[in-house]
Amino acid sequence: MGHVFQSGAFLQQCFSVHPLSLNVKLFTMPDTIGIFCMNCKSRHRLTVGTITRIIGDSELSEEDASTKLEACAGHHQEALHVTEVSVERDIVQFRCRACRSGFQTTVSLFETYQP
Repeated sequence: MGHVFQSGAFLQQCFSVHPLSLNVKLFTMPDTIGIFCMNCKSRHRLTVGTITRIIGDSELSEEDASTKLEACAGHHQEALHVTEVSVERDIVQFRCRACRSGFQTTVSLFETYQP
């Protein structure tokens, strides 16, 4: 059995060292996002407070942003990737290459499972 850490530092470290290895594996409504690091084999689970859709340089708070993120995670999961991790601000951002949508999430709980 691996170790479980309740800190965003592990996700931020994965993102800093090997950002292209982070894959979004699941989004379960209303508030759980699972990210797997192919390099260190860590599994990161985020409990999300809010989801904001980002278009261009402006943030648009949409009530259906979580529905759009769920559609991206379900239809073209391989195109959804992490673009920013800020533990200081409790924010993780995602971008979908397929539909060119960006999402900013505020995270209320970071959990990392290490093998």
